[in-house]
Amino acid sequence: MKLNPKIFFYLSLLGILACNQNPDYELSHKVPPIDSQREAKILSTFFGLDNALPRTAIALSPKAPGNDGMPVVFSHELNPETLQASDFSIKTAKGNLFQADVVTLRPADEAFELRTILLIGNYGNHPDNEPIEVEIVGDLLARSGQNYKGQKVNVTPLEKGPFLSYAEYFKIDEAYPYVSEGSGCDCPKEKTNRVVRTVWAGGVRALNGEELGDKELTNFNVFMQNGTDTLMVHPFQIADIDDNDNNIDLCIKEEGTPVSVSVKANTAIDPRDDTNDFTQINILSRW
Repeated sequence: MKLNPKIFFYLSLLGILACNQNPDYELSHKVPPIDSQREAKILSTFFGLDNALPRTAIALSPKAPGNDGMPVVFSHELNPETLQASDFSIKTAKGNLFQADVVTLRPADEAFELRTILLIGNYGNHPDNEPIEVEIVGDLLARSGQNYKGQKVNVTPLEKGPFLSYAEYFKIDEAYPYVSEGSGCDCPKEKTNRVVRTVWAGGVRALNGEELGDKELTNFNVFMQNGTDTLMVHPFQIADIDDNDNNIDLCIKEEGTPVSVSVKANTAIDPRDDTNDFTQINILSRW
């Protein structure tokens, strides 16, 4: 039976076509050493769907259909072996406290992407008693060894659109786990000088429901430092798409060090079709 396109959109963005909640995530061979010099922080929690996970979400968990979906983004890659549902406490507007029912790294489970956790459960309802805060109450560790325990973050309300939570730049070198074709394929090696990886608060697509692509290139502004000059450039291609996660790669051909990225309003939509406001964030070096 063919899925309703709207339902398939929800399913694919939240990664719930997986058969279990413990995916075969990909660990990079090397943890960026600079991570040990930066404070590991919880960056955002996005109330993506309220009582709207469809019946087919039972493929992930018996508790999923009809429940909520909330992606949580972290500054550092997580150590998957330390991830448990009991690590997360959710508080609602009326003061109710919930423990996460199901947690999963899907769909952002590739090497260097393990910084987004999807919480599935019932965590209050829009508009009277939405979730307003997520706290890490267990020993959830970054791959650098830092502990997120005790950190809190406000939940972005249901009706708000998506935004940038994190961005980093890197070069495609011989050690990079390069994907040349298919879903999630990388920027073309021969044309790309720098890759700017943007991590959104939740899954995003273009306004027409398709993958972000050529029509959106000029909506992404990357500011670069080249000596004493500051340049504003657009990516020549958008990569790491069609894999249903919240990581979007911008392929940059110009020379220089990326320092910040902005995205024009009404460039992308979340699973509820909420559009993004103007969003901007500084870009960190992976290494």
